[in-house]
Amino acid sequence: MHTHRPVSKRKWIILTAVILFICTIASMSFQNAFDRFGHLRITITNQSDLELVDVKAGLIRGDNSMNNVDNGTLYEWKQNVPSGKKVKFAPQLQLSGEGAVYLEFTDSQGKMYNRTVCGYTESLSGNSYVTVTNDNVTVKEECM
Repeated sequence: MHTHRPVSKRKWIILTAVILFICTIASMSFQNAFDRFGHLRITITNQSDLELVDVKAGLIRGDNSMNNVDNGTLYEWKQNVPSGKKVKFAPQLQLSGEGAVYLEFTDSQGKMYNRTVCGYTESLSGNSYVTVTNDNVTVKEECM
């Protein structure tokens, strides 16, 4: 007769840790994949020496006009972005048809910036990453 030796407690702990690690990596990968289909989120990383104020996101319509008269085409974010901080927000915009999204802000010395953060969209979904330094503003678009 063949008898089975019980699995040691140490082996169960190692096996459980490996399974949890694999599940964590898989869930992070799926979350990143599904983020692209969620509501548009803008992340601003302020690496400059100045605070960013008067942050707004708005729509550029398919005809390339920045006519923000209609409700839902301009979103004002009520917080400043201090130097050295990162913020993430989902602008509440309403788009019918196609268009683009721009981000507008002013630094604490009064210099105004305007960048397209989603060059083309029909669904206002995905992510846009804006990095502000003392020398420039860069945008990485992952929007749909």
